[in-house]
Amino acid sequence: MAVWKYRVEDIQEKSTSGKYHPVIETLLETRGYDDEESRQRFLFPSFDRDIYDPFLFSQMERVVSRIGETKKNKETIGVFGDFDADGVTSSVIIREALTALHIPVEVYIPEKMNEGHGFNILAVDFFESKGIKLILTLDCGMTNHEAISEAKKRGIETIVVDHHHVPEILPEAYAIINPKIATETYPFRELCGAGTSFKVAQALFLRYIPEEQDQLKWILDVVAIGTVADVMPLIGENRAIVKYGLIVLSKTRRVGLEEMFSVGRIKIDEDTIPDAHTIGFQIAPRINAASRMAHAMLAHNLLIEKDRARARVLALELDAYNVARQKISATTTNEVRAIAVEKYSERKFIFALDEKFPFGIIGLVAGRIANEFHKPTCVLTRGETESRGSFRSIPELNVIEIIEQCGDLLKKFGGHAQAAGMTIENKNIDAFYEKFDALATEVLADVITQPEIWVDMKLHPEHITQSLVRDLTLFAPFGEGNPEPVFALENMLIEEVRFVGNGEKHMKFRLAQKEGGTKVFDAIGFSLGKQFPDLKQGNVIDVLFQLSENTWNGKTTIQLKLLDIRPKISV
Repeated sequence: MAVWKYRVEDIQEKSTSGKYHPVIETLLETRGYDDEESRQRFLFPSFDRDIYDPFLFSQMERVVSRIGETKKNKETIGVFGDFDADGVTSSVIIREALTALHIPVEVYIPEKMNEGHGFNILAVDFFESKGIKLILTLDCGMTNHEAISEAKKRGIETIVVDHHHVPEILPEAYAIINPKIATETYPFRELCGAGTSFKVAQALFLRYIPEEQDQLKWILDVVAIGTVADVMPLIGENRAIVKYGLIVLSKTRRVGLEEMFSVGRIKIDEDTIPDAHTIGFQIAPRINAASRMAHAMLAHNLLIEKDRARARVLALELDAYNVARQKISATTTNEVRAIAVEKYSERKFIFALDEKFPFGIIGLVAGRIANEFHKPTCVLTRGETESRGSFRSIPELNVIEIIEQCGDLLKKFGGHAQAAGMTIENKNIDAFYEKFDALATEVLADVITQPEIWVDMKLHPEHITQSLVRDLTLFAPFGEGNPEPVFALENMLIEEVRFVGNGEKHMKFRLAQKEGGTKVFDAIGFSLGKQFPDLKQGNVIDVLFQLSENTWNGKTTIQLKLLDIRPKISV
């Protein structure tokens, strides 16, 4: 059973400013927007106001000038992108920006299974064979000292465009664009790989083709995909990127995306602007399926394809891989879940290792298990002499900091606070587990490692109005750092309950105040049927929910989307 953790027990009944509904005002305060300027920036993101000058990056001038030399000399630039959705979209962004400047480009994305994360010697060999003298590494590079130094020895310069953890010793790069460098002057530190790549693209357009700046906004569809897919906080500049990116996504000029929507039956068009959830659960998984099941260049090629017939073929292929990925990840998740229950129910850290775990989906599985058990989780694919693993963490534990302390036992590692990867020799696995487990246990000593749901506040039925539901839409786009608000109602009487869906998986309710009230709400609980099979008319329950609207036969009503239920008493 999940723990309900309240951000605010009760709301103030009257708005102090008189400008916002008391629920809205309380939400703004608890999320740190306690003055009118910050509230305006949050509720009404503006592209012109909230997208910063890319030249605020301390080394952006150096980057733009170096790329300008390549343009002047009519040379080709090498682009090395990571294989996940953030890396793929980063590659598309830089490729299209350089193409707009009439600079030839060679894109290299590593094969996940054999090459793993990060810039590598195989890529250096490839770029050297093409006569390339300048490489941009996107969404990676900060920890790839060996490959960057080797490229330098061969007369190839490297510009690192990344957002990952900054090591104590920086790579021998010509320049680095990374908002997380401690001395960096750029004002927003939470850009992803696609975001930092967009800043480079912006700077290139400003310097070399300023008259075409407006055309750069058409790239925001893929910048938004990368930002949401990499689970970046949707605050500050990211909020503006994603808000406008979702609008561009509804009008996308990419036939590859249009065919993906068609094949996947994803409802996006000019009349249907998607939300961030659509990216996170429908678009990003398809892009990631390419590297998990085949090669990420499939997704990259789909995003840049201009011929509709070829785009259709690529979209169908990607969709088939995604279906296969869903089946494999479900099976593996069940296997890791069983290990977690059997071996780690009393531990703070879940560690699952097996040669049959497909490397392509272990990060996905680790994330699901970490969320389900509220424990940092590592899932590894065991090889003959070495193993590769993915970590997913919980907010209370910075996983890359713990991994760094175990770095002497690892062959290779990288990542950030909530997600990381590693390669380890099998002889060091036991020692690594013992050391990591001890460190994690110390950090999490006072943390209850069981599933939890954060609740923004308790409401009374009279708080719930159409105007509140409408005002809550201003908080979108929702995601990391800006979750969709979750509310609680207590002592609600079940007037009607029905089990619906395949296998009676879902539940529909009519809920009324137990005593003295007149408000009645429709509610739906997706996938709650198996958890609460005994609920019936007359029961009294507490509920956690999000607010939505449901339109049926032209009539729009408020609907509670139930997240959890606590049965109380019968009447």
